[in-house]
Amino acid sequence: MKIKTRDWCIFILLAVLGFGFWHKLEYPRFAFVNLPFNKQQALIESDNYLKAKGVDTRQYTKSIIFDSDEGFNRYIQHTAGIKAEEEFIIRHDFDLFRWQVRFFKESQKEEYIIYISPRSGRVIKLKHLIEDIESRVDLGKDISKQKAEIFLQKTFDVDLEKYDFHEEKVKRYEKRTEYVFSWEKKGVYIPWQEAKGGAKLLTEVTVAGDEIREFYKNKLDLPEKFLRYVENQFILGEYLFNIFYFIFFGLLVLSVNIVLKRKQDIVPRLTKKLFYYIAGFLIIINTADLLNNLQQEIMAYPTSVPLSSFFGLVITKWLFNTSILVLGFIMPGIAGESLCNEVFPKKKFSSFLSYIKSGFFNRNLTQAVFLGYLIWIIMLGLQAVIFYNGQKFLGVWREWRAMASFSSACIPLFSAFVISFTASFNEEVLFRLFGISLIKKYLRSSILAVLITSVIWGMGHTLYIIFPVWFRIIEVGLIGILYGFIFIRFGIIPLIVAHYLFDVFWCSAVYILGRTNGYLFYSSVGLLCIPLILAVSAYFLNKKIQEKPMCDMLDKIQEYNLSVLVTFVSAKRLQGASFEVIKEELIRYNWDHLLVDLAIEKVSKIDMLGCN
Repeated sequence: MKIKTRDWCIFILLAVLGFGFWHKLEYPRFAFVNLPFNKQQALIESDNYLKAKGVDTRQYTKSIIFDSDEGFNRYIQHTAGIKAEEEFIIRHDFDLFRWQVRFFKESQKEEYIIYISPRSGRVIKLKHLIEDIESRVDLGKDISKQKAEIFLQKTFDVDLEKYDFHEEKVKRYEKRTEYVFSWEKKGVYIPWQEAKGGAKLLTEVTVAGDEIREFYKNKLDLPEKFLRYVENQFILGEYLFNIFYFIFFGLLVLSVNIVLKRKQDIVPRLTKKLFYYIAGFLIIINTADLLNNLQQEIMAYPTSVPLSSFFGLVITKWLFNTSILVLGFIMPGIAGESLCNEVFPKKKFSSFLSYIKSGFFNRNLTQAVFLGYLIWIIMLGLQAVIFYNGQKFLGVWREWRAMASFSSACIPLFSAFVISFTASFNEEVLFRLFGISLIKKYLRSSILAVLITSVIWGMGHTLYIIFPVWFRIIEVGLIGILYGFIFIRFGIIPLIVAHYLFDVFWCSAVYILGRTNGYLFYSSVGLLCIPLILAVSAYFLNKKIQEKPMCDMLDKIQEYNLSVLVTFVSAKRLQGASFEVIKEELIRYNWDHLLVDLAIEKVSKIDMLGCN
């Protein structure tokens, strides 16, 4: 694949503009992130906290995840914007992120859930779950309230003169009475919409006898109208995603049908091993990632069932999801290679076939990878512009859930690699290699093929953490349009590289741009350099580009079929039929178009010799 100097200049210019837009519009979003208190420190702090309360933590199983206050983040971003969110966090010492540590016993209700601030390392929230029939001494409402006030003053240095009393609740159990008291910070009221309520900043304590059973330092009390709006958005996202899922299974069925019909064709036979190897690698890394994210699974364990039953369910879900993942890669991949070679016969590097025939480690790969880096930077700028206008005119907002999820993993950046590698190969193969080629074949329009696959691709992202959810169709769809035309012009590899880099960056941007430890920073940069290492290796190895003649790559069955076709084409030529008419007839009867081309080429040479 040779890229013209003019094309390089255009892409470099667009990349410079893209970086400028991203730095101006997106970089400030990460600058305020400060997470110096790591997972191990949070585990130690929570353990010491419970020991100080007289709890024998050795009797409990522990799990820890990184978490974010999604409700706060949604509301402040939507009503006031990212800059105001940063100012609110600083002014009110609010923790957007937190370590969540769980101490539990199998099949027992009692457990402790402790939230640790990654900024200060202090306990900011506690839940002690106990049986409803467990007894406590009733201190009465007044003494319990006094106990709650003293606790807030001693633990968080709360000046209750700056708060108004918000609410008190009394809940009577069979053997105890619990009192819940909350205070509202003065001067903090963030309206949702006119006459639709607003958010208040609360601090709350639950007293059960002599114990502070539950507390939180800061909580944004969100208006009901906003909560109902968010719920509506989630339902809409699920609805759109279900439509996508039906389309996905339709594409999967079509790909299986094409593979079964063409399994003896040249292209599927040459390319299937590559997809088998990549699928095997996907199974390995996704299996490892399940173990890497075991803390996330344990945090969701309901103690009402045995732990073995819960893990059985986790493994069952993993087996189903992995089976769909692998099948959804192999079948569209093989079918896409066959269709792409048919509908884009002059675009040698659109698919993997040319690399398989000539080898990967040459300077064609180097160019494709470097182009992928430029496309990635362009995509960052394009997305920044899309989000800027979405936030300004459509009230769009985003969450930190992905970053929180990766931080919970045993090796955070391994999860980022797995997600990015899996998404880049699966999605580019399904939507670009297979989807565009399929629609181009039947609608005979590259523009329609790109537009339709881009919209479908956007719908597949409506469960992600962007609100309103329909905006994802616009955002991802616009990126998909650019991806589609780049695929047609420059092939699949630059897109896989760009997609991988794009996902890795957004999985690890907070570690690169925020204030965190060196291990996370350098690991993130290392992930972004993996394609670069491949490109440099290909550049210096620079194996000779020499495609084997197609005739030398046929198996015995295909050699026999070729001889049959040569006889048929020769007979048709004697009857006066043109090569174009003969080819159309053979393709209509599902003959391999490459084999047909080889037969026509042989007969054409025979005709030329006869003329001479």
